[in-house]
Amino acid sequence: MNKKIENGSWCLFKKNPGGTREGKIVLVEHFNIQDSDFGAGYTLKSYHSEKIKTDEGWEHKSITLKPLSYDSAYESIELEDNEIEELKVIGEFITVLDL
Repeated sequence: MNKKIENGSWCLFKKNPGGTREGKIVLVEHFNIQDSDFGAGYTLKSYHSEKIKTDEGWEHKSITLKPLSYDSAYESIELEDNEIEELKVIGEFITVLDL
């Protein structure tokens, strides 16, 4: 995320406000995501989703979590089907704090 957030920064997040998250930077938890640096099930990425209409309204067809990093070793995370249901948005990035 170092294009927007420098490594080691302290950040302010808003608890998942619901509604659209398209294009926003979000902190998410998913048990199939393993942070290569720390081995945790959390990641901070730019959120993008593709939706489809259903009889009940709409649902996610896919969610892509994109890194905003200069390091090409970080790749997008693609979630589909049951993987989407396991995704938990913890918070939405607001700003980097000046300490």
